[in-house]
Amino acid sequence: MLSKNEATVESNKFIGEWMDLKTAAAYLNVSYKTLRTFQTMGLEIVEIGRIRRVSKTALDDFMYKHSI
Repeated sequence: MLSKNEATVESNKFIGEWMDLKTAAAYLNVSYKTLRTFQTMGLEIVEIGRIRRVSKTALDDFMYKHSI
């Protein structure tokens, strides 16, 4: 049986550049809380009203900049 994050990943398959935060967390294989921590560390998240989205490019760039 798929976990909630895996189900989100399966249903979205990361189509398009922008994804919601739960899908972004699944894309990075981290928890939602960790993704929000990444935001405090400089990950750019777009917020329009109550909608929050993050781009694949921003996620990939953030991970690349913080790799050791």
